[in-house]
Amino acid sequence: MRFVYCNGHNSTSLFSGSPGKKEKMNIFIKEETLGQRIRAARIRMGMTQEELAEEMCTTKSMISYYENDHGDMKQSMIAEFAVILGTTVEYLVCGVIKESAPDESSAEMLRLFSSMDERTKEIMLIQMRALVSAKR
Repeated sequence: MRFVYCNGHNSTSLFSGSPGKKEKMNIFIKEETLGQRIRAARIRMGMTQEELAEEMCTTKSMISYYENDHGDMKQSMIAEFAVILGTTVEYLVCGVIKESAPDESSAEMLRLFSSMDERTKEIMLIQMRALVSAKR
């Protein structure tokens, strides 16, 4: 079983199933507090509390403690969570997600793609999907 996420406004929805067949699970994770955002980021990374605890050199119970918003956390601990969870301190603390600017190659691809007619775009999307799935 594979899990993917769909990030909505202040919540994360989980989907299970194979890549072509997704079934929505009735799990919504609020992202209103620091602990909730840590939990959501951990789940998006596909990590268990145990795995995160190992990466953080702490215990599963401490991860649960933080995810349930018990106690205060040092700034250095929040920064470490951000690095391990592939997010930013700003997101964990404030819930702000900044869109990063595309690199030069990606920006050029977007410019070229936007100049194509709809039929050509459909063909290019099919080809890109085939290339990506061939790498898996």
